[in-house]
Amino acid sequence: MLNRTLLRPIERHDVAALLDVIRDARSQYGLATRVESLLEPADLAIYDTYSKRRTIYFVALVDGEVMGGAGIAPLRGGDDPLTCELQRMYLKREARGQGVGTLLLDACLDAARRFWFVRCYAETVSEMGSALKLYSRNGFIELPRAIGQTGHAHNDRWLLRELKAPQEAL
Repeated sequence: MLNRTLLRPIERHDVAALLDVIRDARSQYGLATRVESLLEPADLAIYDTYSKRRTIYFVALVDGEVMGGAGIAPLRGGDDPLTCELQRMYLKREARGQGVGTLLLDACLDAARRFWFVRCYAETVSEMGSALKLYSRNGFIELPRAIGQTGHAHNDRWLLRELKAPQEAL
């Protein structure tokens, strides 16, 4: 699947498919019992959210089908404008373990560097073991508590990765 994967920035027509991916993944990992709704207002505004300065959301397509996505945005409520948050990284079940998540994560971290962020924060839940392994393999360290004001009280795992400056700036 990896060699047939195309990443590109979100387009308005991707929204319905991405919402299905997000809803299905949250349901598969048992979040329905921990959240008010499987889709949050920020999910519904996904296209507009990532149309702002220092944000981007990548969509992963395999043979033209939306398989998932992930985004970068400034960390809300943080006291540090140089910290971004990895957001809404979700994949269809059949795309997991196929390298698509690594491609998305790499694209997001590269974008974060281009936006001059020096740290990347991520939140998830303990049930997402494969995501936690991906983050660990890619230099994220676990934090004892949340930072910023993400509004995701249901998350119980918090991670941070230091970023190096973009190569073209060195």
